[in-house]
Amino acid sequence: MKHLLLLLLVVFVLGCQNQNKKSVQETIFIELGGEKQYVEMTGASDELPVLLFLHGGPGWPQTPHLRYFNADLTDEMILISWDQAGSGQSYIHNPKPTNLSPESLVNDAHELTQYLKEKFNKERIFLVGFSYGSVIGMKLAEKFPDDYYAYIGVSQVISVPESWDVSMQWLKEQAQQRNDTAALRQLDLIEKKDSLVCATILDCFMSKYELVVKYGGTVYDEDIAKEIEKAESMYEDYKDYDWFEAFNYTSSRMDGVAFTTDISHITKLEIPVYFIGGRHDWNLPSVVAENDLNKMTAPEKEFIWFEKSGHEVPDEEAERFNQTIIKIVKEKSR
Repeated sequence: MKHLLLLLLVVFVLGCQNQNKKSVQETIFIELGGEKQYVEMTGASDELPVLLFLHGGPGWPQTPHLRYFNADLTDEMILISWDQAGSGQSYIHNPKPTNLSPESLVNDAHELTQYLKEKFNKERIFLVGFSYGSVIGMKLAEKFPDDYYAYIGVSQVISVPESWDVSMQWLKEQAQQRNDTAALRQLDLIEKKDSLVCATILDCFMSKYELVVKYGGTVYDEDIAKEIEKAESMYEDYKDYDWFEAFNYTSSRMDGVAFTTDISHITKLEIPVYFIGGRHDWNLPSVVAENDLNKMTAPEKEFIWFEKSGHEVPDEEAERFNQTIIKIVKEKSR
């Protein structure tokens, strides 16, 4: 009888604990840096670790991608997708934000981190920076290490000029192997900064990007590329979103800074750091980030290669990416 009563008590206590846990499914506009910005929060329980995902571009939101490819993350953490000023729902809400610069993005992300820590009663959260978002992420991790359990850089930006040179060399090799004379002519014009292809720094980038796409150096699997296109247009709140309008706007507002960024001076982090890179990323060659991580000082560091990915690792190898992030979060939140 005593054992039965004890068992019933345990079941009752566990039931009460489960009732206290609430799932998280919230979309909200939060004022960051004086601008109303869109934040999406999703998790199976409000007691799970919190992970802030910083998208790239700048001006290229990841929210629909995260919904489509990375929903499994929300079983193990509260996934925070933030459409930065000048992109996504934030751009739709306010197409001309007052503040939009490399500095304001970092400040907004710091402000959002404080909001999340208070909202979910966390001492620290996890931080993922993807593509240009990894520039924001590295700066946050260096400046505010006490806010984060770990930093995870995906398709990590280190030195865009160095990445440009590695990418251009790869393109030349591909064009020569294929005897692609038109591509070789285009590469020559890009190198000479000829106004035909390089009237602006954005034009120059897009001219090279066109060739990287042609040779499969962005998304490695064509079928996945189609899935990415599907993800960007299938959700009602993104159906009428003009991706390139927002990207071009943000790029012009920031004077093309994304194409000249160099954060190689960040050589030390006080928290564990993980870089995730696609073996076939020739838009932002992962070998540059790997070489940088080898020289970096951190309490723990690891470079994780994804062999079937180009630049869009979270989408291209979604299942493995999700499991990798879950493993890191579980290990570092104990």
